[in-house]
Amino acid sequence: MKEFFPSIVENRALLRRIGAEFFAHSFSHAYILEGPRGCGKHLLARQMAMAAACEARNDDGKPFPCGTCRACRKIAADNCLDVITVKKPEDRTTMGVETVRELRAGLKVVPNDLDVKVYIIEDAHTMTTAAQNAFLLSLEEPPAFVLFLLLTEDARALLETVRSRAPILRLQPIPHDAMREFLTASSVGISCGGAALFKERPEEFEAILQLSDGSIGKALSLLDAKKRAPLLERRALAEDLLELLAKGGAQDEIFLLLRSFGSGRDEFRQRLAMLKLALRDLVLLTRTEHAPLLFFTDREKAETLAARFTTAKLLGFVRAVEQTDEALASNANVRLSLTRLQTQLFTV
Repeated sequence: MKEFFPSIVENRALLRRIGAEFFAHSFSHAYILEGPRGCGKHLLARQMAMAAACEARNDDGKPFPCGTCRACRKIAADNCLDVITVKKPEDRTTMGVETVRELRAGLKVVPNDLDVKVYIIEDAHTMTTAAQNAFLLSLEEPPAFVLFLLLTEDARALLETVRSRAPILRLQPIPHDAMREFLTASSVGISCGGAALFKERPEEFEAILQLSDGSIGKALSLLDAKKRAPLLERRALAEDLLELLAKGGAQDEIFLLLRSFGSGRDEFRQRLAMLKLALRDLVLLTRTEHAPLLFFTDREKAETLAARFTTAKLLGFVRAVEQTDEALASNANVRLSLTRLQTQLFTV
């Protein structure tokens, strides 16, 4: 049986279906790739472009796309004029009509190297209504050699008229087991230091799996010690604070630890987000021992910590953190917010 998209982790049922369509050259003229940031939409889009152009599809000894033929190598190296990435302007939060007009201007120009011309539209959900309506004209009757790939975090942000003209491919976050295997056994993961970190600092490795949110790209990024250091520091601060609260630490101890959350607004909010994630795990563990954990890597340790609080007390902590974060988002004074949080945590 032909192996489809071997370089992509998980979502295998979806990939087999799409792979079969491209292998038989019966693919749609457009697809919507939906999924959370970092789930692999960009990688899949490039792989789909390779599948549309692969020159070794009939070689039984190779996967599909092969990754080694001339077309596949050019696309993988981002060196193919026929694979065009469309982005919103860097200084804009939306993609306007002018971007779509530029796309349409070159639409009828025949491919240079390949038999197909692929447009990868990033953050398609940021297209304005006017831009989507303008794009619809091209989506309805594109040239036969054109393939549109619309990447979005939420397909519901696209007009119904756009969604009805392109199958939606929903990508799921990568499970921890699959991520662990990729980072420790694949050539990519090994070369980035995943196997070494797993062996030398297993707790830190497991923290990367938790922090990656099911994103292979984010996990690979966090294998860089400099990039994961701030996140690991936030985790340690959240755990230290919860341990202090569990043992009934004095008010001045709590205040001293909270001061290390930082004096900058963004920095403080990032630490609060990590604390809220830890509290979420503990609240669930007071209700069920089978709760899926998003913060703690050691379930036994988390269960022991959760048992030292009542559910009501933990929910009180959550409310205090949420109120502080909302105040900071509304431009409240950071030092005053810190003092108020310390009082709330101590009196819950």
